[in-house]
Formats: sequence, structure tokens, C-alpha cells
Amino acid sequence: MEDKAKRIKKSIEATIVNAIETEKQISGMDQSKQKSDLISKNERRAEAIPSMIREYKEEEAKKELGLE
Repeated sequence: MEDKAKRIKKSIEATIVNAIETEKQISGMDQSKQKSDLISKNERRAEAIPSMIREYKEEEAKKELGLE
């Protein structure tokens, strides 16, 4: 079974990839509700990543300390 730190890391990576792909979509769009929605979604992703990274570091620290 995959450990929690690995799942968090995969989630961070997927979030970053999704944000990059969304940026590519946004750059080719005229101003629209859909563009505005995608921009908002990427802003939420950007806000979520630091806490995901903190959680990942905490899980890695627990593993190193043998608390898992």
C-alpha cells in the first residue's frame, strides 16, 4: 500500500500539471465566463499548493522519526 507522503506528492505534482495545462488553455481564450472560471480555479490551486507541501514535509518527517 502506498504511503500518505507519496499520495500527497502525486497530488502536488498533478495539481501543478493541471495548473500549467489550464494556463495554456487560458492564454488562447478571449475574455469569457469560462476563462474567468479557469483563472479562479488556478488561483485556488496556487493557494492550495503551499499547504500540500507542508503536509508532505510533515509526513516525511514522521516517517524519518519512525512515527508512522
